[in-house]
Amino acid sequence: MTALSIALICVFVQVALTFLALVRMGKIRVASHVNKDVTYGDVALDTRGYPDAVIPFQNNVTNQFETPVLFYAVVAFAAATDSANGIVAIGAVIFVISRIVHHFIHVGTNHVRKRFNAFLVGLIGLLISWIGLGIALLW
Repeated sequence: MTALSIALICVFVQVALTFLALVRMGKIRVASHVNKDVTYGDVALDTRGYPDAVIPFQNNVTNQFETPVLFYAVVAFAAATDSANGIVAIGAVIFVISRIVHHFIHVGTNHVRKRFNAFLVGLIGLLISWIGLGIALLW
C-alpha cells in the first residue's frame, strides 16, 4: 500500500466521521422535536434554541469543518504534486484517529481536558503531514 493510498483512506474515514456526526446530530434534533422539547419556531432562525443535550452534537458537526480543511488540503496537495510520503501518511493516520476519539469524547462525556488532548494530538498529526509534504517538495 502506498503512502498516498493510506492518506486517501484517512480522507474517506474523516468524511465518514463527518457524515456520522451529521446523522447523529440530525437524530438528536429530531428527537428533541418528537419529545416536544423544542418547536420548529424555536429554531427556525437560530439553532441555539435547541436543548442543551443537542449542543455538543451541533458543535461537533461544526468542528468537522474546521481543522479537517487543513487535512484535506495537505492530502490534496500531496496527491496533486505526487509528493505523498510516509511522513504524510503517518500524520494522516494520527490526525484521523484523534478526530474519531475527539468526536466520541465531545458527544459523550465531553471531558474537556481529554477532548483537548485528542484535539492537540490531531494538530500534531496535521503538522507532521504538512512537514512531510514540505520535505517531499523541497528534496
